[in-house]
Amino acid sequence: MASETKRTYDFLYDQRSYQGVPCQTNCPVHTDVEGYIQLIREGDFDAAHRLIRETNPFPAVCGRICQHWCERGCNRRMIDQSLSIMSLKRSATDYSKDTFKLPEQRYNTLERVAIIGAGPAGLTAAHDLAKLGYRPTVFEMFPHPGGMMRYGIPAYRLPREVIDFEVEYIKRLGVEIRYNTMVGRDIHFHEMQAEFKAILIAAGAHKAVHLKVPGENLKGVYHGCTFMQLVNLGKSLPPMAGKTVAVIGGGFTAMDVSRSSIRLGAKKVYIVYRRTRTEIPVNEKEIVEAEDEGIVFRYLEAPVEIVSNDGVNVSGIKLIKSELGEPDASGRRKPVPVAGSEFVLECDYVMPAVSQSPDMSFISQKSGLRLTSWGSLDVNQQFETNLPGIFATGDYITGTRDVINVVADGHRTAISIDAFLRGTRGEYSRTEDLLLKEDQTPAKLASYDNISRHHAENIPLNLRLNTFEEVERTFTREEAMLEAARCFQCSHTWRYNSDTCILCNNCVDVCPQKCLGMAELTELEFSRLFNENISMKEQGITGIEIDRDLCIRCTFCAQVCPTDSIDFTIYEKPEVRVQGAIGSFKTEGKGKK
Repeated sequence: MASETKRTYDFLYDQRSYQGVPCQTNCPVHTDVEGYIQLIREGDFDAAHRLIRETNPFPAVCGRICQHWCERGCNRRMIDQSLSIMSLKRSATDYSKDTFKLPEQRYNTLERVAIIGAGPAGLTAAHDLAKLGYRPTVFEMFPHPGGMMRYGIPAYRLPREVIDFEVEYIKRLGVEIRYNTMVGRDIHFHEMQAEFKAILIAAGAHKAVHLKVPGENLKGVYHGCTFMQLVNLGKSLPPMAGKTVAVIGGGFTAMDVSRSSIRLGAKKVYIVYRRTRTEIPVNEKEIVEAEDEGIVFRYLEAPVEIVSNDGVNVSGIKLIKSELGEPDASGRRKPVPVAGSEFVLECDYVMPAVSQSPDMSFISQKSGLRLTSWGSLDVNQQFETNLPGIFATGDYITGTRDVINVVADGHRTAISIDAFLRGTRGEYSRTEDLLLKEDQTPAKLASYDNISRHHAENIPLNLRLNTFEEVERTFTREEAMLEAARCFQCSHTWRYNSDTCILCNNCVDVCPQKCLGMAELTELEFSRLFNENISMKEQGITGIEIDRDLCIRCTFCAQVCPTDSIDFTIYEKPEVRVQGAIGSFKTEGKGKK
């Protein structure tokens, strides 16, 4: 077996995953959330930005449109509300943009890799491969980078200069992007195979999925992703002033289409969704903002036919009322049509926004690439297709997903491509051994547990209805620092030594959350009377117990303990090993700031 070779993956998200920090564990790329929040609390926005960028090449983007999985794991939600982690990420990038230094332009020397698609998956893989010394060339069919971030998401949610800043950073690492270049038209797949050592297919899901109802070919039907491309490319749009629009679907594309239609002058916009508000996949904030802008939600209604008075132009859509039945494969209750409840909703445009899929037209049958039964490229766990050196990732193999999960795919794919080019089989895993650091008392702002969550403000409604100006404002510096002070600092883990504990009950009495409790008296009496020479620990008896979900790391218990039987420790980040067929290589865990 070959000797072990060291290989450092600065971007490898698993190296920052460690015990006790649920926000970080919930993040698909496991960004050091607690670390950058504490830097914001100290007012060091530039350092916070740099820390986020270690695992996420799109921090300013994700500060605006992330699904913020981290907030769903935040322990603060057990007390009141989780931290505004996504908004804090935005604050870190917005308040450091004038001081943050872009890297010097690099010209790498290792093998050339072709990447199809300049969206979040492709650009993340390009970013990582460039850091490893490869020369990625990205082929993009549109005139600007960003993929679905630019051509699927409207500017009022994600300003274009934000995307451009992120991409400029990536380009300076040694990434070349060729715009207005469509694979299959401007360059053929077999030509790429001859020129590049590896190819990554990372195009977005830009192809609309149809409703498959009668009348879908009428003039006035615009599918959601097609309509948003027209809006974001600045191309000729249908006249919207004074018109009525019916948008079919309840996802983010449906919201983007409906809110963009309002900004383009539509008089009335309906969102038709076949389930209820409870089952709709977007967050409550998006619904409320849409309602504020005058959009009407119609629940428990499904399309049957798109109708026309003249056989050419849309005049309305026939809907049928539904009621919820048993849960389907998604876990949501399946809508069941109510017989005889059909009716026609009059409208000028129908815009289905139910789903999107990748465009496979550039992949010919002669390519030899194997497809799944769903029509997507068949890949293994390393994102390899059945052809050596050809990989696929992101929306192209899964369908549309949120940006941060696609970024995670891009990271993993870069590791697999690197392993392929070096002749190994790269499979990474986190070691289970976590190193305890010395006792550290978390610094807290006075009454930090009583600080209410701050919510970002929106621009005035009249501006929202007439422009594509960004709706949500950034926290002020002071608001960001105060919001960051709400963090419980969950890496500081409660630790108890029963050998020195005298069961004085001080810790239980002082705990403001009532999360500490003493063991049952019968257990303690048994230990004292019958096993005086054997410690409680040796008998498996815990004198003081804790509900860790309720702990707010106030450290009062440690402060009042007369025997120092309680302390708070933090874990160093683990080493990550990547096993190969001809050996192994490893990354070394970095210590927490």
